[in-house]
Amino acid sequence: MASRDSMDASQLIGRLIDDRYKILDGMASGSMGAVYKAERIPVGKLVAIKFLHAAFANDSEFLTRFEREIGVMSKLAHPNCVSVVDFGVCEGAPYLVMDYVAGRTLRTVLDDEPLGPMRALNLVRQIASGLAHAHAQGIVHRDIKPANIMITDEIGAGEHARILDFGLARLRGQVGRDATQHNMVVGTPNYMAPEQTVGGGTIDARTDVYAVGVVLFEMIAGERPFQAEDTLALLGMHRAAPIPKLADRLDRTIVVPKGLQGILGKAMAKSPDDRYQTAIELAEAIDEVTGAKTMPDPSGEVVHRKKAA
Repeated sequence: MASRDSMDASQLIGRLIDDRYKILDGMASGSMGAVYKAERIPVGKLVAIKFLHAAFANDSEFLTRFEREIGVMSKLAHPNCVSVVDFGVCEGAPYLVMDYVAGRTLRTVLDDEPLGPMRALNLVRQIASGLAHAHAQGIVHRDIKPANIMITDEIGAGEHARILDFGLARLRGQVGRDATQHNMVVGTPNYMAPEQTVGGGTIDARTDVYAVGVVLFEMIAGERPFQAEDTLALLGMHRAAPIPKLADRLDRTIVVPKGLQGILGKAMAKSPDDRYQTAIELAEAIDEVTGAKTMPDPSGEVVHRKKAA
């Protein structure tokens, strides 16, 4: 049998995991592990299985934390959250089983082109709804970014956003028995709130709100608000640099709804006390800007990145 250090796609495809999940194909890989499309035997239901990398199981206390985090994540039951339905350990490799979502990550969508303001607001409102549900369960995501948002086209309902990987950011920060937890940097630097970039910062729902603001800016502008080659410099920008104006990053032909810059400014405020205090507040602010919870069909909206002078 393969060890957890040598398990890869070529060895897993076609295998039956714990007598109930048949691995069908590889889907993606990242810093936490690799995701596979699988079938629940014998019912035939499609699921996604994420196997965590071997390094995450080296700590003897990790499996206990893993089970605890999965128990928390299993409480999520919302249309804008990808639910965890099962977990286990296969040959030393911890894995979790999630609802299978056939779509593209927001990262993939944005790599093709930025989104129109109304389309972006529609998706962000859904993300805020999913986060509100998670926060009500006491779950802070800590790593909201385009790669952790799945976008699907639902028949009769249009684009639908679902949030992935709840709980995994905190697990990533807890690897290593000797890690000093209050000094751990947990998240992705491009989307990290100021309080995530310093030791001992308070992480709560407002931390996720900040990341959503960064994602919203990127969705519309086609680029992140803060960019730097050096990670420390980038984190410093999140802490101190002024929030850019969308108007400075967009072609003049783009119509930006009145109040949108205000949403960005409040969502990305440096101090958590100056932000929207809940994801619900963010969702309500979006409703005020768009005028309704049911937003116009954005299919004809085309946005171009501002051309360099």
